[in-house]
Amino acid sequence: MKYSKYCLILLLNLLIAIFILYKITSLALKWVDIYTKHGSYVIVPNLRYLTLNQSISILKKLGLKYDVDTSHYDPSFKPYQVLSFFPEAGDPVKVGRSIYIQANAKKFQTTVLPNIINKNKRIAIKLLHAHHILVKDIRYVNDLSKDTVLKVVYKGKIIPSGSILPHQDGITLIIGKGYKKNNYSYTVPNVTGMSLSNATYTLKEKLFNIINFYYEDPLDDASATKAKVYRQEPTPGKMQDNKKPIYLWLTTKPLDRLIKTSESNKDDSKKT
Repeated sequence: MKYSKYCLILLLNLLIAIFILYKITSLALKWVDIYTKHGSYVIVPNLRYLTLNQSISILKKLGLKYDVDTSHYDPSFKPYQVLSFFPEAGDPVKVGRSIYIQANAKKFQTTVLPNIINKNKRIAIKLLHAHHILVKDIRYVNDLSKDTVLKVVYKGKIIPSGSILPHQDGITLIIGKGYKKNNYSYTVPNVTGMSLSNATYTLKEKLFNIINFYYEDPLDDASATKAKVYRQEPTPGKMQDNKKPIYLWLTTKPLDRLIKTSESNKDDSKKT
């Protein structure tokens, strides 16, 4: 008798617990439906070519929110005319969903190209983004300055720093990719008759960076600037490893006499 009474009480408690759990679950599901507006959908209307005010009015009537971007300018559209939107027209969305609208700017916006020449690629891109300039393409060329901006190209033309560009327009960066550590041989240019500064510039343009030079006679600073190269080793036209040095001899004397003397000395050495 006691056992059956115990089982009855246990069964009753179990039924009560199931009933309470059912009620709690039902209430929770109803709350979720209300909170998430379950089953409450609307179709995104076609906003393209409408004005921004017209688009906002339509979205409000449908219970939709909106985010507007007016940073782009297209001369073929009127000011504040809708260029694009997302989600697209015809998509079902929940009431309260935000629609992203890109509308035409009121007027043509411009920005100034910052000075990014000879700057590191990462620094240059950060500067460009800060000025609302996009990088459409990056081209790498052989140059000793690895990851350094060498040129800026816009619509196929090289442009200098300070150029006026349309807001949010794109450019192409020409960046050095450096050289491998392998040895390369290049043709030695003719720098005879050049000043030391011009000769050094010409050799470095050909990737010869190790240059040793000597003056025929001791010279002061004023005379040294007038000195010209009358002899170089290796001679012009020879192939030389760019890791090896180029030797230059300079003088303030007339070059014709020195070059002839140098050539005659070479001929005499060949005869002997």
